[in-house]
Amino acid sequence: MPGTTAGDTVADESVAALIGAQRALSEQDLHEEQRKSRISDGHRLIRSVRRQPFALYSQSEFATKAVAMDADYWLDSVVPTVRAAVSRSAAAKVDAALARARKRHGEYGTTRPGAPEVIAEALFDGKWFRTKKDHLTRAGLRDRIRAVIARGEPVQLVFPVFSRKPYSPVKNRGTSPDTAELHSLARCAALAHVIDALSPTGCRFTILADGRKYNRACRTPDPVVEEYQTTLRDWIAELDASDVLRVTDYERWLRDGLPGRLLQARAQHYAAWEKRLLTDYGALFDATDPQTSLGGRTGHDEVADQLLHTFWSIATSTNYEAFAAVREEHRGWTDEARRAYAYYVASLPRKLSRHGRRPDMGLGAGAGDDVTALHRTLRDEAWQAACRYVAISLTDRDLNLIRELAPDAVKLTIHGKPAELHLVTATSKDANMTAQHSTGGYVVRGGQTKATFGYLVDREARGEVPVLIKGTPRHTDDARYRSLARIEAAGQPIAYVDDAEPVLRRTLHRMLERTEV
Repeated sequence: MPGTTAGDTVADESVAALIGAQRALSEQDLHEEQRKSRISDGHRLIRSVRRQPFALYSQSEFATKAVAMDADYWLDSVVPTVRAAVSRSAAAKVDAALARARKRHGEYGTTRPGAPEVIAEALFDGKWFRTKKDHLTRAGLRDRIRAVIARGEPVQLVFPVFSRKPYSPVKNRGTSPDTAELHSLARCAALAHVIDALSPTGCRFTILADGRKYNRACRTPDPVVEEYQTTLRDWIAELDASDVLRVTDYERWLRDGLPGRLLQARAQHYAAWEKRLLTDYGALFDATDPQTSLGGRTGHDEVADQLLHTFWSIATSTNYEAFAAVREEHRGWTDEARRAYAYYVASLPRKLSRHGRRPDMGLGAGAGDDVTALHRTLRDEAWQAACRYVAISLTDRDLNLIRELAPDAVKLTIHGKPAELHLVTATSKDANMTAQHSTGGYVVRGGQTKATFGYLVDREARGEVPVLIKGTPRHTDDARYRSLARIEAAGQPIAYVDDAEPVLRRTLHRMLERTEV
């Protein structure tokens, strides 16, 4: 090959050998289920949009319905109430773990449970975790924790989550964290405090924010991901949890911790996976009829199964070029663009030949007098995003990178897998939702307010009220206000409520006093 030297060949062979060695370790260390790519099921959202494709508020309707919450009221009343709930919940969980450890001592083979057993019980709390017995046993988890404590090291939790809020107007009205993230962080903070209180060596809980990892697929601008992560850190500080809970950018975490050869191997292995998926599996996908073309492969090929599952989910999270161009031109989503996006999502399972002439659902040049050309382009873009998403997910699992950097950590997950703990980050009612793919809100019942997690299209179809932040100081470097200043400038709601009275009367914090995290 022109330009290739003997040194290059040796380097390539060295990287290939390293990849092979890492994959062999991964196959020993990880179960088959753990090596699969995982992404939330997108069919539920698509069905929801199909039922109510034009339920989203117009700009004028949104402005008419919205109510304002003062920034100082949010910071000085609402957030302290959530912070108090974290402390209250942590104390209750400590007592509950102690009681359960005494009751279940037989499962640990001891009559006097100590810190490792009590910590294991805290990590099997039925309200926070949905871990199957065949995925991880109490005794197995206890043994791992006991070994870490015996070495004098803190119990370490790692949790890949909080990627970003996508540019998806059926999911949310902006890309900043809202009350969904606040209440998910509150649960993480409470868990961190519980383990820290029970462990004689303390706890280190690291959220591996993986937005940049998946930007290979989703194309969210890096500054948007950075602002999202900065807000998460600011809110953790507001919850008084910075000493036990931290947010780390996943890509930076790898870059700072992995040796150069392994980083090179990762890049090379990802390139190989990406090429294989885009070329070898490209024939699976037919943009004119994705449901038939992908559905026909179910159960025949494990990688194909992952690709088709990912396609339906990532189709509502990809930062599509056509919509990005419209947002840039108009400095945000227009009513027409929101309707066009919703129509695209609702039409995903449908053959392109059945679209008909819908000039009102196009975005101008390139779409002609119907939406067929536009939707073909968007579907192809979503398929390529699915291939890249699966490629980076399989790459990092093949190389077992989290285990490489944190070999003794307890890994938490939002999708249950063997040897990992399935942490539910939302309320029990919305247990299948995650903060980054939903819009946060509150429901008022019986004099109390409870946090809720839901898709924007469902909230606006129900006529819920958007709550905007107002009154953030201009030209300030105060970290307490910067996240609110961004959300106010964007006109993004901090929450949706089914009853605006607690916001208007400034009683929301009192109605949250008995809330649980």
